Amino acid sequence: MSLREIAEIGMSPESFSPILAIFLQLLATSLNYIGMTVQKKAAANLPGIGSEMGLLTSIKTFVSNRGWIFGYFLNASSTFLNAAALALAALSLIQPLYGFGLIVLVIFSHFYLKEEITKMDLIGIFLGIIGIVLIGLITKPYTGFSYPALINLYVGLPGILFLGIVLTIAILSYVLSEHCPNQLAIVFLVLSSSIWTAIAFLFSKAIGTIVRDLGFVGAFFGSNCYYTYIFLALFLFVSIIGILLLNVAYQRGNSVIIGPIWTSVQLILPVLYGIIVFNEWAQLSLKEILLQVSGSLVMLFSILLLSISNGLKEDQLQNHKQLENTSEIENDKDKSILDSNNNKG
Repeated sequence: MSLREIAEIGMSPESFSPILAIFLQLLATSLNYIGMTVQKKAAANLPGIGSEMGLLTSIKTFVSNRGWIFGYFLNASSTFLNAAALALAALSLIQPLYGFGLIVLVIFSHFYLKEEITKMDLIGIFLGIIGIVLIGLITKPYTGFSYPALINLYVGLPGILFLGIVLTIAILSYVLSEHCPNQLAIVFLVLSSSIWTAIAFLFSKAIGTIVRDLGFVGAFFGSNCYYTYIFLALFLFVSIIGILLLNVAYQRGNSVIIGPIWTSVQLILPVLYGIIVFNEWAQLSLKEILLQVSGSLVMLFSILLLSISNGLKEDQLQNHKQLENTSEIENDKDKSILDSNNNKG
């Protein structure tokens, strides 16, 4: 798509500052990761989804848990901020900053959960800061698509093909997760979850753009409000599926596997969508593209390091709890044997 074709499709009449968008995204991803941590800790103490209790009962157990609901509230808050950020800047610029939440999570865990900051954490934080700086170097006023033009791109052939392919991968991954050994099953399950949740960012951008152009009242109560509700319904649908699958994955297995896969897909899939469907690089020079690619890759390495480090800490904590539980059970058995012998005596 040429610049002329983009202009003919319909650009927004206003330009927007990417600095505000970057700030909103950094805040959004911070709240999101803290919320996910709260949800994960709550889910660890709840029955498995779809276990003997049944699917509906399991879901009711989750939504009636205060810790899980608080985490969901933080996630929901981050969603509004993320929608605003995506409406004010390109997907391929904003989404690589998603990894910043991991940096906040490391600091949050150190001061409030008393977790140690490892060398891997420090390297990941350092790379994350470099990535943010590199991405920040290409910031310039953003003239995005108007919401009618954006909707045309969503329902155009490239947009439909892109979503069709990734959703097929998500569904097949879930099916494979039900027929594979445990570790491989977790990989497929997390891949499926991460695709569903990454797609939510695409619909979030649509909602944010409609609100940006029409205002809150016009977007939700105006003559074209049905566009908002369609994208909102799609957003909720894919988000709920992704969150449920992620919680199932955390109940089954290894955080070292889950974190890097899930977080990487949140970065990669929306960026590819922005490049392929929205053709966001059409207005960038070669230098700007190279800076953006470099910044995104550095952020990806930061995400991988911080995710692996976080997963190792969680697995060590889980193993420690299992050892404590095993020790308590053995002590109870020994006590029962002693009591039995004393009674016989």
